[in-house]
Amino acid sequence: MSFLESLEKEGRIESFEAYWIDNSIRVNAVPEQIVAIAQRDDVSTVYFNYPIEQIKPVEFEGQTVASDPLLGAPEPGIRAIQADRVWNELGVTGEGTLVATLDTGVDGNHPALKKRWRGAADERYKDHWDWAWFDPLTNTKFPTAFGSHGTHTMGTVCGGDPGLEVGVAPGAHWIHAAVIRGTIDQVVENTKKTLQWMADPDGDPDTSWDVPHSCSNSWGLTAGHGRQPCNDEFWSYIDASEAAGTIQLWSAGNEGNRGLRRPADRATNDFDSCAVAACDGGAGDPQSCPIAGFSSRGPTNCTPNGDPAIKPEITAPGVNVNSSVPGGGYSRASGTSMASPHINGVVALIREVNEDISSEVLKQLIYDTATDMGGNGNDNAFGHGLVNAYEAVIQAMGQGEPAA
Repeated sequence: MSFLESLEKEGRIESFEAYWIDNSIRVNAVPEQIVAIAQRDDVSTVYFNYPIEQIKPVEFEGQTVASDPLLGAPEPGIRAIQADRVWNELGVTGEGTLVATLDTGVDGNHPALKKRWRGAADERYKDHWDWAWFDPLTNTKFPTAFGSHGTHTMGTVCGGDPGLEVGVAPGAHWIHAAVIRGTIDQVVENTKKTLQWMADPDGDPDTSWDVPHSCSNSWGLTAGHGRQPCNDEFWSYIDASEAAGTIQLWSAGNEGNRGLRRPADRATNDFDSCAVAACDGGAGDPQSCPIAGFSSRGPTNCTPNGDPAIKPEITAPGVNVNSSVPGGGYSRASGTSMASPHINGVVALIREVNEDISSEVLKQLIYDTATDMGGNGNDNAFGHGLVNAYEAVIQAMGQGEPAA
């Protein structure tokens, strides 16, 4: 840091910023100075501040009005994963939990989401909106939608009364990081800032109530973004976020048989980078959810020894999913971006009944209770199968393992 400070004073580099989440530093400089920095003994790796990209839906319908015919009934996908049984039979809605998404912003005034934003719903956040909303690109100070995607995904996590029953965990509170934009370049640096914020939103390492229990990520990279399979530059700060208490979930990608995006392709063990596939839950049938043709499939070779591993880990509805969109309406969209928020909500349901369950035990519980859709156990289309929220919560109620 002292070396970089001297370079900045001398005008030899433009700027730099350190990140505690993974002991890294962002430097803006010309190639000559970057080469000099890379030659230092205390520098492990230097890489370009690559762009990142949202996993865009394969289909997004126009907005519908709030008088949707499904008003008063849970979405078919919610019935398919039996989250409605968790509400009605167990009285569990995710109350007392905190969820997050990393996406394109959220309409903080949407009826289905407004009263669940932690920045307004919790008195501890008075005068501290920045503990519940992070916008590293344009520095807005209230949940704002920059496109429909982020409002849609958040609705699937926790949207509900007084809007439509579109969310898996309607009792949960939410926070959000608006780091994905269609009109502004977003790069690795922005994601690192976001996960650093998410690991300690209130800036006090002695508190943990401000850290979300789960976060679903609808972004991922391919070789077209300069990232070959098994690119590991995100891994350390993802691990740090999980160590702080947030289960990070990943949309597998919409590339079908062409494979998973990064970092969803990571398989260093059974729990790192939990990737979520998409199926068609339109019938609302817990026993039938055909895999979506666009849903990215494994295997992956991003293992410690390079041997193939089964991916993704779990499946959720991701075809014609109805959820909230900016302006107070609702719309249907398809993609693995629509699937991972379902798992985000299931984590919140589990955390309500067992707040001390460890991250790895919670993930294994979701895998073990999933309904096998592939017919051959764990496979490269469905993973362990369709998530079963009801069985997962039932099992969590009797799970006594303390947090790691």
